[in-house]
Amino acid sequence: MEPIIFPEPLTTSSKIAVCAFSSCVDESFQPRLDKVISGLNSRGFEVLEGKSLREPKSAKERANELMAFLEDDSIAAIMPPWGGELAMEILQYIDFNALKRCRPKWIVGFSDISTFMCVLTARCG
Repeated sequence: MEPIIFPEPLTTSSKIAVCAFSSCVDESFQPRLDKVISGLNSRGFEVLEGKSLREPKSAKERANELMAFLEDDSIAAIMPPWGGELAMEILQYIDFNALKRCRPKWIVGFSDISTFMCVLTARCG
């Protein structure tokens, strides 16, 4: 069994991508999302918003966006806005072999994100 690979600690200039693994953030919750993103920016992080964050996207579109963020070695962390039951839909579109060659990054989340992380850790260390 291979050891778990931990990403480097975040610094104040780290780039964080925020995208929806599952459902997007409804318009009624977007003011709260804006506060969170503003808070990250005020702490010196560079925040990238995925297109899946504020408008519904198909499982394939969400997976492609997540893959792009995971493969981008300039990104240090990925933060979905929440878990959600639709995150499982993206697994079939994730290229775990390609991810083995990428810089490890922090993925922060709960619910279905934990399930995604279990598969990612088992497949890629």
